[in-house]
Amino acid sequence: MKSFALSSVLMLCLASPSYASHWQELGSTPNGNLISVLDTQIRKGEIITTRIRNDLSEPKPTEGGSITRIEADLQINCRKKTVSPIRTFLFDDKGSAELSVNLRGGRDFIKENEDSSFGIAIKELC
Repeated sequence: MKSFALSSVLMLCLASPSYASHWQELGSTPNGNLISVLDTQIRKGEIITTRIRNDLSEPKPTEGGSITRIEADLQINCRKKTVSPIRTFLFDDKGSAELSVNLRGGRDFIKENEDSSFGIAIKELC
């Protein structure tokens, strides 16, 4: 009986949860940054809430180390083709979140250049 219980617990630990999110590639910016989005989004009418990832082709040096990845929680207004960044995370070359910035708190929607990371997200998700 103990063997069965132990096997069951081990199987549960190794199984990947069905609710786990995965990154889906959207494209690249003109300077070679790879843009991805979480495959789970919340859609309410014309508004999509999601997280995008910007893997930098060239690390950005800072006093605390190099930034290699930027992730942003944002809302997209598909009808107006605008975006409202909620929070941004900067990751260093070790994969640690270097800094979290709360930009606008999801209040102001701004127009984005089509070639920017946000512009690519608008084009691909709307």
